[in-house]
Amino acid sequence: MDEQRYEQRYEQWAAPLRSRPGVVRALRVLNRGIVGVFYAAYAVLLGWACATDPWKLAPLSGVVALGFAAVSAYRSCLNAPRPYERCAISPLIVRDGAGESFPSRHAFSAFAIAASWFAAAVPVALALLAVAALLAVCRVLGGVHFPRDVIAGALVGVAVGGLAAFLATLL
Repeated sequence: MDEQRYEQRYEQWAAPLRSRPGVVRALRVLNRGIVGVFYAAYAVLLGWACATDPWKLAPLSGVVALGFAAVSAYRSCLNAPRPYERCAISPLIVRDGAGESFPSRHAFSAFAIAASWFAAAVPVALALLAVAALLAVCRVLGGVHFPRDVIAGALVGVAVGGLAAFLATLL
C-alpha cells in the first residue's frame, strides 16, 4: 500500500478515536495494560511448569527466548520505518524512537506467550490469543505499527509458542 493511501486509511481509523480524548487515553492504557497481562501470564506459565515438571521450563522459556532474540535481531537488521516515520500521520500512541517496526515484537511476544499456554491450559491459551489480537489492533490504531508488522509478529509468535508448547507436552 502506498503512503498516501495508508495515511488516508489511518485517518479513517483514527479520526473517530481522536475526536474523543477519553478513548485515546483508554487506548493507551489498554496498550500498556495488555503488556502487563502478558508479563503476568508468562510468569504464571513458567511457575506452573516449575510446579508440575521443571523439564517443561526448557522449551517454554528457551524456545520463546530464542524466538524473541531472532525477531529482535531481524528487526534490528531490517530497521523498517514505523508508520509515523514513513507517512504523514500523527500516532495516537506516542513512542520515542524510530525504525525496527517489522515484525512487531509486542505482537510476537503476546502471541508466543499465548500459544505457549497450550501446554498448560487450552482455555487460557484461547483467551490469551484473543487478548493478543486486541493488543495487535491497539498497536495499529495507535499508529506505531503497520498491519503487516503485527500480522508477521503474530504468525511468528504463534509458530514459536506452538513449538514451545508442543515440546513441553513431549516431556
